[in-house]
Amino acid sequence: MHVEAVPVAQIAAYIDVLLNIAQFEEDEGGNGLMVDAGKPVSRIAAAVNTSFASIEGAAEAGAQLLIVHHATWGGIDLDLKPAKERALQDAGVSLYGAHASLDASADFGNGSMLAPQLGVAVEGRFLPYCGGLAGVYGSCDGTSDEFVRRASDVLGVAVESWENRDDFGRVAIATGGAGMTNMVEEARSLGCDTYLTGEGSMYTKLYAREAGINLVFGTHYATEAPGPKALAKHLAAHFGLPWTFVKEDLDIL
Repeated sequence: MHVEAVPVAQIAAYIDVLLNIAQFEEDEGGNGLMVDAGKPVSRIAAAVNTSFASIEGAAEAGAQLLIVHHATWGGIDLDLKPAKERALQDAGVSLYGAHASLDASADFGNGSMLAPQLGVAVEGRFLPYCGGLAGVYGSCDGTSDEFVRRASDVLGVAVESWENRDDFGRVAIATGGAGMTNMVEEARSLGCDTYLTGEGSMYTKLYAREAGINLVFGTHYATEAPGPKALAKHLAAHFGLPWTFVKEDLDIL
């Protein structure tokens, strides 16, 4: 099948509008076209992180554009940031980051995509973050044990969970690293009895126990894969391009 290549700037401009990136804080630094390798796009790749593995995987798949949730940040990747940008240029792969803009998206966001898979009927959003609302909350049928088992099945990981109250039925989801105690408290203040995020600390677990809210950790990586997949699938359909998801090493993620 013949595929008509699309200029990377055209796809980036479309995503900018689709995710309304102008509303997000500039110093967040994770939204928009990060690297322009100069090649028209005939295949899109998606990944959670801008890892060397995802860059290599995108190139091996024959993609010219890599859509990620986590761009490469100097404050995190340090001297690896320019090395990753060189690797992208050398591979002819452009990089588009959708961080806060994807978290806040009702159509493609990680929480928005994950909620129906977990049986949560979304009633609203919460958790202000860099110009948007990163979390979702709503009602869920069944028991806490059933929800935890479903989360493990959907995410494909052995989730960690702590049952800190008897009732169940209102769940808040804030994916990734949303394990700060103030975030858990915001969910509790909305009447949620269960809080699902990617990861947290001893303080998160202690606060949840003492405040009386169920807590579920589904790993940073697994909880933030649905968004990039949904966005890439939409872009592929819109521009008539094939796409692929690049899996990374789950042993460390």
